[in-house]
Amino acid sequence: MLLVASLLAGAGGMCPPAGSAAAGRRPAPARLEKPLHIVADEVVIDNSGAMLLARGHVQLTYGARRATADQLRLNRAARTAELSGHAIVTDPQGRATGDTVTLYLAPDEQVRSVVMVGAAGVETREYALSGDRITADQQSGRLLAEGHVRAFSAPDLLVTGDRATYDRRTQHGTVAGHPVVSNKAGRVRGDRIELFQAAGRAVVHGPVDAEIYGATMRSASAVVDFRTSTAVLTGQVVITRRQGTLRADRVTIFYKTRRILATGATHVRLTDTAEDAAP
Repeated sequence: MLLVASLLAGAGGMCPPAGSAAAGRRPAPARLEKPLHIVADEVVIDNSGAMLLARGHVQLTYGARRATADQLRLNRAARTAELSGHAIVTDPQGRATGDTVTLYLAPDEQVRSVVMVGAAGVETREYALSGDRITADQQSGRLLAEGHVRAFSAPDLLVTGDRATYDRRTQHGTVAGHPVVSNKAGRVRGDRIELFQAAGRAVVHGPVDAEIYGATMRSASAVVDFRTSTAVLTGQVVITRRQGTLRADRVTIFYKTRRILATGATHVRLTDTAEDAAP
């Protein structure tokens, strides 16, 4: 049978079942100021009203947030709500998913943080992020993703690595652990990658290893500007193509025209003068 539980904030908090020995004798845990509505196949509440377990086709509504899962475990004393099994949480800022999604409430009843574990994902208007585990601090606007991290930003920017952090307020992110930034033109690998979303720029801290339009490249560092469609490699730059090898202090790559500009001390060794069909 479909059971609907409406847990309203009031002087008595979550009421224990009628006739419970605990009714009226045990002080209620911290109260919710907003109605928490739960729909599930089965809902079990302990005698104190502090713990709730909902199973089967769980749907939860708390203010502007909506959540669905196979199971919900609500602990009012700890101020946590743990959703498990195909868990999905949506709010005006975006969508969070995972095998398990745990919400932590602050004393003012706002969601303080969200922890997603197992096939974790976050989607907003600006980006999509996935990993083995993601922690989102709602109050500071910071994200931490760990394990098989993938971040995508339109139109075609993809960043992968072992660990990523992102600050929504400063729109600054860092990816470490074999990080790679790629788009349709190619990919760039480094030791650490910083993303400046507002500026549309990525800084790749080296050593840098890249493949762009059929050329392999190495340098000490690189800056990729997604707005101007350019990449600047600096520090002992080496570019190898079928035609030969170019060494320079600084190289600018123009993605749209597929041209390369070398500056500083430059040395070119040609082995084949024939042009590529797609330079």
